Amino acid sequence: MTALPALALFDIDGTLFDSERVWAEALALAMEELGERQRPERLMALIYGMAWPDAWRTLRDAFPEALGGLSAFALGQMMVKRFDALFAARPPVIQPAIDLLRRLRAAGVPCAYVSGSPRATIAHDLRAAGIETLLDESRSVPSDDVTHGKPDPEGYLLALSRFGADPAQTVVFEDSRVGATAAFAAGIGRVCVCPPPSAPAQDYPEGVVRLASWHDFPLP
Repeated sequence: MTALPALALFDIDGTLFDSERVWAEALALAMEELGERQRPERLMALIYGMAWPDAWRTLRDAFPEALGGLSAFALGQMMVKRFDALFAARPPVIQPAIDLLRRLRAAGVPCAYVSGSPRATIAHDLRAAGIETLLDESRSVPSDDVTHGKPDPEGYLLALSRFGADPAQTVVFEDSRVGATAAFAAGIGRVCVCPPPSAPAQDYPEGVVRLASWHDFPLP
């Protein structure tokens, strides 16, 4: 029989919500205002799953004329404003992932998130989707709480510390290569991925469990 994990850690963007594409749409709108027209699909392929500081450097290098005089914070604020409006209009819930989260909670498994998005945006998204009570937000890890984002393991290490959890008894649910890399680097041995159809092709690290659907995750 499959044993229950002692802790389940979820990524947010691309895992619980198909929101990487929404971030790309928000970025495209912000960049258009700056005089740089780009398709959201191209922008998403450039920075998919990256922590914002890494994404910013990639974007600045790719579009120096439009972004060279702007700070990461300024562009981030432009994106967040547009993202919140797009998300609220139609929350892009990945229902099988939400169903899995509910199943884990019903089985008594503590659940939290480790995300590269800021706390305020995540809280807004969880409320908009009506799932804010399913995750332990007080011990979750948003980008505000770390110095180094994924693929650095800092976020996952901090979550393990906050729960006093054994990484060998923890499961991580991710969609991106950088997220899976971060979880493995934190010593977590069980990492499952199920990227949404909007995700670009990725090479995942060895040991990742690739699921066709979040419904396929086994629970006793």
